[in-house]
Amino acid sequence: MTFYVEGVSKHDEPEPEVRRIGEYESLTEAIAVAQKAIEKFLRDAHRRGMTAKRLFTVYEEEGEHMFIFQDEAGTFNVPSFDHTDYARTMAATICGRLK
Repeated sequence: MTFYVEGVSKHDEPEPEVRRIGEYESLTEAIAVAQKAIEKFLRDAHRRGMTAKRLFTVYEEEGEHMFIFQDEAGTFNVPSFDHTDYARTMAATICGRLK
């Protein structure tokens, strides 16, 4: 079974941009790649004194949203990964709200 990781950017445009990140043999590996991309964006976007809410808003507006598809599932995001939940948690972690 193959899992595909894709990033979607320019979400507010009529034609969002979709970028194939890669193909992976396991869901665990695909999730790790998607999480790493989200973490990198958040760390790069973070500014001193920024709140978690603001950092998450920047991700929602400007970040590349990660989706994972299974080759047998067609075009549905796998249920075990939600880029929004992960980004919200990481924004809180980066901003020092969680330890």
